[in-house]
Amino acid sequence: MIWLLVILTPLLTALLLALPGAGRIAKRVLLPLAPLPALWLALTGPADGGAEFPSLVLGLRLGFGEAGQVFLLFTSILWFIAGVYAQGYFGGGARDRKFFGFFLMTMTGNFGLILAQDVPAFYSFFAMMTFSGFGLVIHSDTAAARRAARLYLITAILGEALLLGAVFLAVGAADSILLADLGPAVATSEWRNLIILLAFFGFGVKAGAVPVHFWLPLAHPVAPVPASAVLSGAMIKAGLLGWMHFLPLGQGEFLGWSVFLIIMGLLAAFGAVIAGCTQDEPKTVLAYSSISQMGVMTVALGIGLARPDAWVATLPVLLLYALNHALAKGALFFGTGIAMATGHHKAARWWVMLGLAVPALAIAGAPWTGGGIVKAALKVAAADVTEHLYPALDWLLPLTAIGTSLLLGRFLWLAWWEMRGKARGAAHPLMWFAWVPLVGAVVAAVGFATSFYAFGIASPPATVGAVWKNAWPILAGVGLLLVASRVLGGRLARVTVPAGDVVVAFELGACRLQRIWRRLPVPGPSRWKINLVEPLENLAESERRRDFANRVEEQIRHRSVPGVLFMLLALLLIAMLVFGTPIR
Repeated sequence: MIWLLVILTPLLTALLLALPGAGRIAKRVLLPLAPLPALWLALTGPADGGAEFPSLVLGLRLGFGEAGQVFLLFTSILWFIAGVYAQGYFGGGARDRKFFGFFLMTMTGNFGLILAQDVPAFYSFFAMMTFSGFGLVIHSDTAAARRAARLYLITAILGEALLLGAVFLAVGAADSILLADLGPAVATSEWRNLIILLAFFGFGVKAGAVPVHFWLPLAHPVAPVPASAVLSGAMIKAGLLGWMHFLPLGQGEFLGWSVFLIIMGLLAAFGAVIAGCTQDEPKTVLAYSSISQMGVMTVALGIGLARPDAWVATLPVLLLYALNHALAKGALFFGTGIAMATGHHKAARWWVMLGLAVPALAIAGAPWTGGGIVKAALKVAAADVTEHLYPALDWLLPLTAIGTSLLLGRFLWLAWWEMRGKARGAAHPLMWFAWVPLVGAVVAAVGFATSFYAFGIASPPATVGAVWKNAWPILAGVGLLLVASRVLGGRLARVTVPAGDVVVAFELGACRLQRIWRRLPVPGPSRWKINLVEPLENLAESERRRDFANRVEEQIRHRSVPGVLFMLLALLLIAMLVFGTPIR
């Protein structure tokens, strides 16, 4: 019953929120408590447990699979913290009830897709989370929010269309609706390449994969802080979980697709750093940081796709990486909300900066942090790819850590000046009450999960060499940031990539084409009429036409000409039958 309660609790709370008499209780009491059944199940549920409800449509099957327990752990923590934080963040306006309604529906979809073990349930909950998230993005109803929500909806529909194609092909190949049967079936399917391509970009919309990542840096600045935290911390990981269900991980050697995922991941990791370092809004920088970190996780997924033993070594690393990033990124967004509310109070500013520095160091992979553990383990797992790829990954992975340090250093600098530029003020106590325990969870989460779920990942040895391996990329990134700000000075502010990067260029091109189209002369009604009668009559009466017709008639009288024409027609029909038949 606990399995179904995880999904029904936020759903029923959303229904109670709409009732006039029960709305206040649902908002103040039930909403923060709605994620607790999910947290309880993540901590106490058996790894191989599950439940089946045959009376529901197609029989609802719930369980953890190989990744669901860790995903449910960090997802439930983030939703719980966001629910408590939102009580102090919002002022109780009429629009807030709509936000909390979308908040609970999105939570329901997020929990449901993690526990779903059959394709119809997974796709339904995934779509529920996606389209309910539209209400979180458009909440402020400003021009920027409407634009971000419109682009979010466009990319969401595109992703759902691609995902639906992958679903039909994968289910057809497996002849089963169970998610556990998809990977082995895709590995041997004749449509394997198409399924992987559709699944990569279909889930890539949610995971921030290049080039369908552009909605993230547009949505985060306009969404309320609790929404941004769950969007970047929890919901973005739904794309990663989808990849793990649909890709043939551990089912054979797929070196070509392994290289593809590694290249796409590195493109996102480095491209997001370049674009993010030019931003002036802290939440936009954090959005590009999420794209960059999801790129590193895509690289890890590519490593696991290379060989079956590589996936065995990569899976626990990827789960811990997702856990560390989810909690740390949520802490950064919640801390940003506190920084935006904190004014010119020296002691408060320093406490906020300390609370922001802890998750920033965890994401960058500093020594003695969860990020340092998982980044060291990822380098070890990278050794399981082919010998041609490992030397490149051995020096590219530290470069991603340098980029992360650059990006988060830029964020901390912007957060500091955000507080210095404001009048004296203070954040609501509930915001601090929710944020501080989450910062503590960032410190302890990876170590706790490693022992609690019995992951065979050891912490790096506390030697000078091991500490230096984790420390030098961070020191290099901070040094580069200081040198750039010192050398470029004010010119650094003039080097700006607009938020949304790819879509901004597309919008500019579309506007120019529209202007060119409008300048073209508009033909009148008579120009659209085509008179073919007069030209045909003139052709029929011309001497040239009569001469041509006479020559054709004379040639057809010879028996050889019709025979040649018949043979050419037969060959044409045979070619159409051979090359027009689809290859199965």
